[in-house]
Amino acid sequence: MAALKKSGKMTSRRTVAKRQSPPVSLRYKKTIQQLQNKIKELNVWKHRLSMILEFGQKSSAITDLDDLLILFVDEAKTVLNADRATVFLVDRKEKVLWSKVAIGTEPIRIPIDKGIAGSVVSMGRLLNIKEVYEDPRFNPEIDKKTGYRTRSILAAPLRNSKKEVIGVFQVLNRKGSASFDSQDEEVLTLLAEQASGVVENAQLYLEIKKIAYETIIRLAGAAEYKDHDTKTHLWRVAQYSGILAETMGFPKEWIENIKMAAPMHDIGKIGVPDHIINKPGKLDPSEWDEMKKHSQYGSEILKGSDIELMQMSASIALHHHERWDGKGYPNGIVGEKIPIEARIVSLADVFDALTTQRSYKPAFSIEESATIIHSESGKQFDPKVVDAFSKSFSKFVAIREQFKKANDHPGQPAQPIFVVK
Repeated sequence: MAALKKSGKMTSRRTVAKRQSPPVSLRYKKTIQQLQNKIKELNVWKHRLSMILEFGQKSSAITDLDDLLILFVDEAKTVLNADRATVFLVDRKEKVLWSKVAIGTEPIRIPIDKGIAGSVVSMGRLLNIKEVYEDPRFNPEIDKKTGYRTRSILAAPLRNSKKEVIGVFQVLNRKGSASFDSQDEEVLTLLAEQASGVVENAQLYLEIKKIAYETIIRLAGAAEYKDHDTKTHLWRVAQYSGILAETMGFPKEWIENIKMAAPMHDIGKIGVPDHIINKPGKLDPSEWDEMKKHSQYGSEILKGSDIELMQMSASIALHHHERWDGKGYPNGIVGEKIPIEARIVSLADVFDALTTQRSYKPAFSIEESATIIHSESGKQFDPKVVDAFSKSFSKFVAIREQFKKANDHPGQPAQPIFVVK
């Protein structure tokens, strides 16, 4: 066997090899551990990305802003393992950041230039604050009010298609860790990018609905304008109808439709002569026959559309003077043969008429009006609708108080008061 001479000693090649080459288990242990850690990290990313993709699919199917905000904060808490989450939206007119939805706390309104969220708006970039009480921008007032202790905040801006900041996506207190890390920053950035487009679309959708609602009110007001005693009648009937529909458990979209369709219930009055509309005393039989035609006139104006909202509007216009007992007009139909939207608007219309002063009568009190409504259950009104009225009576009172100051002066058109979501 060949030998080597080292440090004055003879050593075999095999002995040298053993000293220079550690066992495979030792040589690759560190590498294997690094690969395992990388695989674990990639699996975490895979799981987070799958949740982000699922979030994108869910959010693209929602147009209601409130529902979107709820989805955002729920998903952010899950994906980022955060204790709390908030989506703030920018209101530049009022110079505030507001959130109707803040998981773990009450709705929030803060000045647009205050706090960590305000800094995100002004700087236009993500902030990862690991110890908030050491940051002078942090406002501890909310913690004081709620008893919550904020440790760390990760917040990213929401931007519209013009790259303007329209909101802030914020998460608080990472569970199991003192603060959020760089991977969390990347995840929140992805979530914020997805949320930005959806929020912008929802805001545009809301603006379109407001424009459509105002257009409906103004067009329907062409008929109501002839009767100077009913200027805000349209607005109140819309809100009362929405309250009844919500109490009865109808879907949100249907509720929004009835709130927009209800103001058109009397649009057919535009075809009734002014001297009948504005007569201060009781109508004679021929005048009453002419007045009753307004339901058919309204139906003729609105019918024939493929749009669900217009179909509902035509149905309400035609049937809102039908009675549960079949003694109404124009067709004298009975009970559930009367479309439910017309049964709802019928009660809303009568309640508002009772509580409003008209040229031919004084206003009844809210309590007197409620008594009359209940006495007509099963006669003029659907008992189920009357039951919904009873359950939601406090909301009717609140709407009546809200609109009390809007009882217009003679000759003044109704002012828009947007309460449609």
